[in-house]
Amino acid sequence: MSSPTAPDIQIRPYAESDQTAWMRAHAIIMSISHAWNYAIQERPDYAGHRSTRLVAEVDGALVGLTDIEYDNEPGEICFLKDSPGGYVLEFGRLPEFAGLGLGDRLIKASIEDAQRLGVRRLEYWSQDRAAQRFYRRYGMTEIGRHYRFRFKPPVEVVSEFARDGIGVEYVYGACTVEEWPLVKQRYEVLEKHPLEPHLCVGFEIRF
Repeated sequence: MSSPTAPDIQIRPYAESDQTAWMRAHAIIMSISHAWNYAIQERPDYAGHRSTRLVAEVDGALVGLTDIEYDNEPGEICFLKDSPGGYVLEFGRLPEFAGLGLGDRLIKASIEDAQRLGVRRLEYWSQDRAAQRFYRRYGMTEIGRHYRFRFKPPVEVVSEFARDGIGVEYVYGACTVEEWPLVKQRYEVLEKHPLEPHLCVGFEIRF
């Protein structure tokens, strides 16, 4: 009995011909993760900034992706301000391709490209608990955390916007972990899915 053939795995730069497959993979990954706040219908181009855009292929099919946008000046995009960094905006793979080490391969390829551009650190931020566990297991250093949430605006805010014919359904906000109890006490935070609050945790890898 012959053993199964190992899959052909490739990590390569994104090409414009990948757009349809990239959008499909992104939509599926987004649907099972809490990492994103909104859906996109167009491929980001990161105008005005250098970027790394990589995809993972298994047997010729696009099944994973990562996008990194780089600071022009320290702290322009990234949280830490001691040196220019890369902010990882997209990172994931299709669920049926777990166990192939695609995340590890994408991170290593991202580091190589960042080094080519003269950048020595990357920041990974996520609201998704599974992603947070992955970054910890990978050995990344936690650099910060905050809550992201939606809440009902105060009456005076609603009235102010109403003067200009603008209705406000809710406000999207962020606060530190320390401020979170006070925010929940003072404001009507939306708790039901898909608008429930999430703890966003940031991690860094230096090289």
